[in-house]
Amino acid sequence: MDQNPDHRYELLTHRTAETYVLDHFADDSRVVNAYMAVTDSILRADLIRYLALLNDGGVYSDLDVSCLKPIDLWIPSMFKDNTSVVLGVEIDNDLGPNGSKLFEFVSWTIMARRNQPFMRYLVDRVIDNLEAATSKHKTSLANFKPQRQEVIDVTGPMALTQAAFQYLSDATQTVVTWQNFTKMKRPQLFADILILPINAFGAGHQVYPAAESHLYGN
Repeated sequence: MDQNPDHRYELLTHRTAETYVLDHFADDSRVVNAYMAVTDSILRADLIRYLALLNDGGVYSDLDVSCLKPIDLWIPSMFKDNTSVVLGVEIDNDLGPNGSKLFEFVSWTIMARRNQPFMRYLVDRVIDNLEAATSKHKTSLANFKPQRQEVIDVTGPMALTQAAFQYLSDATQTVVTWQNFTKMKRPQLFADILILPINAFGAGHQVYPAAESHLYGN
């Protein structure tokens, strides 16, 4: 909190996260049923961050993330009035002989206004993903034990990235893909979502200066 003395933080544990969902989403049976049924801790951690941002707004960050730049400086002044969500690029790489693209937004740190439509869309899409994955594996949410890539795709950064592409495509009535953001050097506002370049939240990818540093579990 050294960089943000005027902000407060709340730590959600396994137990307090369950209470949070039951208290704040009591009228949304789909959310409650999905969250309470999931037993995998990583899936739960992904889902609760989206739910907390939907309900409260603010900034979500993993415990192993260090803030290197005050939160109040993350949004350039020219975008402040029109920004409802802030996402940062995590990975922007060309891989393999065929030039296949790997592009993802960061899910370890997200900023959003409360009740922002994208967060609602993201929550619904992640629950859709969970239902599709359990159907594919012919199992229940309680018994679903995903592999690492499935976590990334179903609830993690790729799920976030694909949801953002579709939401922005609908909002702008265009086709939004990684091509809109690759190799970007400066923040760009698309609809009401501000996209920060990889040097903002992607400090773990050896790009500096950054707003945050992620320790990748170390």
